[in-house]
Amino acid sequence: MSVAELARWANVSYPQAPGEVDWSGVPVELRTLLPDDYREMIDTFGGGSFDRHIWIHSPRKQGEPYDLASWAVERETALELLWGAGEEVPPEINRESDRLIAWASTGDGEYIYWVVPKEGSFPAGRRIAVQDYDGDWEFFDLSSTEFLLRWVNGELDTNLISSVS
Repeated sequence: MSVAELARWANVSYPQAPGEVDWSGVPVELRTLLPDDYREMIDTFGGGSFDRHIWIHSPRKQGEPYDLASWAVERETALELLWGAGEEVPPEINRESDRLIAWASTGDGEYIYWVVPKEGSFPAGRRIAVQDYDGDWEFFDLSSTEFLLRWVNGELDTNLISSVS
């Protein structure tokens, strides 16, 4: 799936100005390389509300709403606290070798993560995890744009993220 396909079908609202991201420091800040399709999507649309339901986090100044790095740190910390307190870790996540980076969220309390290795760069195949407010999880072997396009077309097999209105 391409960003061009996503642009044809998506109702992207409230974006930051596209093309304003300085990508040079992002891999260092997040300790990983970001998917090419995500970078192209942010360069095309900017971050913000996707179809008025999913909020795409993007590199911004620290502390600004929906800043990718701030959200990633906040969610990693929250998950470590929850899992350290005994909340069940999904078997699809290996706490020793996996990191979760929150790249999107919804107004209903779901978080959308990339599952990435703690060491090294992104693998060729991407894994996406969705966590809802009750702590339920779903996993997808899709790129960021494939995930969003399937969701907007009603083709994403999910029980956690409500469908497009």
